[in-house]
Amino acid sequence: MGLVVIGVDLGGTNLRTALVSQNGAVADKVKEPTRASDGHAKVVQKLIESIKAQQVRALRSGNAVAAVGVGVPGVIHAHTGVVVKSPNFPDWNNLPLKKDLEASLALPVFIENDANAAALGEQWRGAGQGIKSMILLTLGTGVGGGIILDGRIWAGADGMAGEIGHMTIMPDGRRCGCGNTGCLEMYASSRGIVMTYQERSSLTAMITSEEIYQSARDGDVLSGDVLKDMGRLLGIGIANLINIFNPEMIVIGGGVKDAWPLFIESTRAEIRKRAFEYPATRTKIVPSMLGDDAGVIGAAALAFQKLNTVH
Repeated sequence: MGLVVIGVDLGGTNLRTALVSQNGAVADKVKEPTRASDGHAKVVQKLIESIKAQQVRALRSGNAVAAVGVGVPGVIHAHTGVVVKSPNFPDWNNLPLKKDLEASLALPVFIENDANAAALGEQWRGAGQGIKSMILLTLGTGVGGGIILDGRIWAGADGMAGEIGHMTIMPDGRRCGCGNTGCLEMYASSRGIVMTYQERSSLTAMITSEEIYQSARDGDVLSGDVLKDMGRLLGIGIANLINIFNPEMIVIGGGVKDAWPLFIESTRAEIRKRAFEYPATRTKIVPSMLGDDAGVIGAAALAFQKLNTVH
């Protein structure tokens, strides 16, 4: 009988669960709607039912489930497993998720911020294999981040480390949802890219970031300039990270990664201008490898770490 854990990536839109072995192999992946608007009680119940279904699949395949790792968006007290606040779940305030799940599952449950979990997944079985110190930036609708130092998630004193998207890039820039102005998220996310395009064009109709990427590939000068400028601002943020953490690698994931060839040279040029020369030269800047699996693999890696069976 093999030993597996259940990795869970709980997003505001989708709930992903998977059985993950000690070597990182993923089996029985399931993706279903989260329905966050149903409220915390129903979402937690759905989560419990999904995990129990994975337990049944594990038994049928001759495996024993040792623990559950769960990645959740928001501020997490990792030691207690309490979700302090989550932007994707407005009614989740000081929710004792670990306690609730363990009471229903009779299994050890470990809770972590979803971006931190994704970073651990990339470090364990993705772009950062063999790398002990790395930082993941997820460029999607917003900008998330996870910091891995010496093979472990760096959560900070309050579990809030890694909020890279809220690094100030332009002090008097756009107002961010966090209350600050000029956050990296307002420029390097898909939403920020659309805002920049709309500010520089006379377009009044809606446009998507994917349409801007395609226009740039087709040779549209404005779209190309928007993405180069996004890359420049991203480079400022990454240069700061390199100077502060001196990581071996920066991994870039999220939907904006699809535009990689259109912005990365601007990013690298800005890093060379702003970061200390030696760490700027040696730090690898690479695209993520795991895609949507990063969250479940990272949550599983967290569970294995806590069980002291890997790493």
